[in-house]
Amino acid sequence: MARAPETGFYFEPMTERLALIVEGSPYPTDDPWAYVGDPAEMSPEVLRLEVATRWPGVDPETLEVEFDTNFERAAAEIERLQREEREKEPGSGEIPFDLNLLLQQADALKAAAAQLTLPGARDVEEELERAAGETVGDSIARAHEGEPATSPRRPGES
Repeated sequence: MARAPETGFYFEPMTERLALIVEGSPYPTDDPWAYVGDPAEMSPEVLRLEVATRWPGVDPETLEVEFDTNFERAAAEIERLQREEREKEPGSGEIPFDLNLLLQQADALKAAAAQLTLPGARDVEEELERAAGETVGDSIARAHEGEPATSPRRPGES
């Protein structure tokens, strides 16, 4: 059964029920309930007018706010939820990972990064001079030099 995400006034439009529900408590029915407002900021009179405004056709005079006064049931439910939390396996929900493997990968990356070298200024100048007179088509042809020639595929061929 669904539970209220926060303490507040909730309205069930199908049967036109209005209730004050405490955070974590189950809704009175399995029907969808809509949050209307915070009881600390809204009086029951304002609550009725808010419901009538949001759901046209609802008569605010006929609405009665239901208060769940079964404290023993609520306390038992809270204790059950706390017990379930304590019984959960420690670290459940965490992603298991191998720290040694991650450290090995980090070392390998450091070694690979140390082997990288930046081209010198002379190399960059030479490449720019060589590419200055080259067109885009020449660049593409140079990039594909030495690759085997392939014929284009026709539709339906695999």
